[in-house]
Amino acid sequence: MPVTGKLAASALLLALLSGCAQVDDAASSIASTESEITEPEITESETQAPTPTQTESQPEPEQEAAQPEVCSTEIQELMEGTINSQTQAFADDEFELAYSLASPSFREAVTLQSFVALISASYGPLIESSSLGFSECLMDEDESFGLIDVSFVQGGEDVYALRYLMASTPEGWRVEGASNLEVIGKGA
Repeated sequence: MPVTGKLAASALLLALLSGCAQVDDAASSIASTESEITEPEITESETQAPTPTQTESQPEPEQEAAQPEVCSTEIQELMEGTINSQTQAFADDEFELAYSLASPSFREAVTLQSFVALISASYGPLIESSSLGFSECLMDEDESFGLIDVSFVQGGEDVYALRYLMASTPEGWRVEGASNLEVIGKGA
């Protein structure tokens, strides 16, 4: 699959699994569009049963999209290992090692310099964290992409959470991306 296809698939999977879809807004938009449409008049010939040639040319209904699956313990542990290794590399100021734990498609799209700037600007508390907690892990049917929720306490104060998008590669599970850090509570 080309890199742009992988990135599109990753973005779609992330949106579906993270619950980012605005269903209410879409339903409202559809309802308002439907109210603006007027019913066309149906002629007598349109109410007759279709001929065999008419039914043969109709497209088949689309298959339902596969639902995400819960990760096996083995796969979750492999994802956790990659994330822990990358986080430790951040803490040790080894950004090249951290960058090597990103997926190939991520590395093709983002330079090492941009990666360092992104991590430093947006994920500072993650660099300083000492221990990560992992929870829900979901993956697609063919086990090529997965999502895993991560939380940590920074400086005994704020509890942060983020969601990692992981890609299965020949080198193992690699980081495809992560959501923005979000403060979800206060530490003990």
